[in-house]
Amino acid sequence: MKILGTPAIRYLPALIVWLFAAGFLGLTYQLPEAARATPSLVGWVTLGLATLDLVSRTGGELGVALMRAVNPAGLADRADNHPVTRKDLASGIGLIVALVASFLVLGVLPTTAIIIFGALMLAYRSQWITNAIVAAGATAGVWLLFAVLLGLQLYPGLAFGGDL
Repeated sequence: MKILGTPAIRYLPALIVWLFAAGFLGLTYQLPEAARATPSLVGWVTLGLATLDLVSRTGGELGVALMRAVNPAGLADRADNHPVTRKDLASGIGLIVALVASFLVLGVLPTTAIIIFGALMLAYRSQWITNAIVAAGATAGVWLLFAVLLGLQLYPGLAFGGDL
């Protein structure tokens, strides 16, 4: 089955992220106003990015132009000779679940460092010390922007005294 010229299964990862972000936003608006500033910002940004991802997967001119702008490598995946497997879907969805669980258990800053380091290791395996320095610097930047400049409290995680 195709939706807007694209096999329906190709929409699944972006749709799951979109639904997760919408549910997350629903939960953040249950928090007191002072406590929901950062979570709601993260939720809205995730929802926006997931929407862009969904639109970029369409087969029309807008989808192709958006894919070319945000992820040119994704254009190669559109060919029918690169089918999406169940393993691809399971690993993508599993990574999303692991990300959310890490935010919940470890909090924002450790999860940020882990995500950045992990992504860089996948891209540049041999430069682990450089990747660690970049991850630490980016995490410090997140802390500086949100905690220091904006004065927002970053969620510490259940392991470090956070609560639901």
